[in-house]
Amino acid sequence: MTGWGGVILTGFGSSPVDTHRLRAVYAARSFLHHCPVTYVAGRAVSKESMVDGIGERTGAKTRRGQAMREILLSSAIKLIALQGYAATSTQAVLDDAGVSRGSLLHQFPTRDLLVAAAGEEAMVRMMGSVEAGLLRHGDLLRGLMDFPNILWRVQNDLPARALTEIQLASRWDPLLEEGLRRAMANVNSLTSAKVMTVAEQYGLSDLSGLLTEIYLLISATQGLAIGRDLIGDKVLTTASLALLKERFVSAVKARMPV
Repeated sequence: MTGWGGVILTGFGSSPVDTHRLRAVYAARSFLHHCPVTYVAGRAVSKESMVDGIGERTGAKTRRGQAMREILLSSAIKLIALQGYAATSTQAVLDDAGVSRGSLLHQFPTRDLLVAAAGEEAMVRMMGSVEAGLLRHGDLLRGLMDFPNILWRVQNDLPARALTEIQLASRWDPLLEEGLRRAMANVNSLTSAKVMTVAEQYGLSDLSGLLTEIYLLISATQGLAIGRDLIGDKVLTTASLALLKERFVSAVKARMPV
């Protein structure tokens, strides 16, 4: 599973990313798709009731629960990014977050659910970072032209590094893979709608081709980040980024009205 799907363009458009809604949707509904019944504290619980419970914990009525959830996910994202998926146990997350095991189990009954939610939270945070980068330009078209640079900065932050680790781990974990696949599918739908809005606003043509260019850029920058860490060739990385930016800017300009 390469790339982020279309995660990062969700920031385009007139309305900001609704992070609380995305967290609730991704962390609950998408990840329990293949778990019709699970066991919590020795009691069988249907996926519907778990989704409802998670949704309640992430709602405005339970701010304390939401704050605890974000503390746990921040620790999980940091540890997965810095020491890898395999080394990030629930105990490591507990130690880093400084909370009790009961608090963790209340939010995430299993390690799979914790890691899944961490991956989905990482995507939400990446979207927020991209949106902030775009808004600094004050103009969506200028932001789109600078998209390769914005994306590269995001790829080097902890959420992106954690997401890459989780994506690689999902190859051997069907539940984790399904959760990420469904979450990305949801984000792709949002992305397509946002790109359509931008295309219509600026009269850009060939929307499907533009989406392909975006996916290529996402996958390429993610691969470059991994390669740079393994090989350490900064000169080659810089040259490759320059080529990617040149290609993407040309692709956008080619779709602008004459």
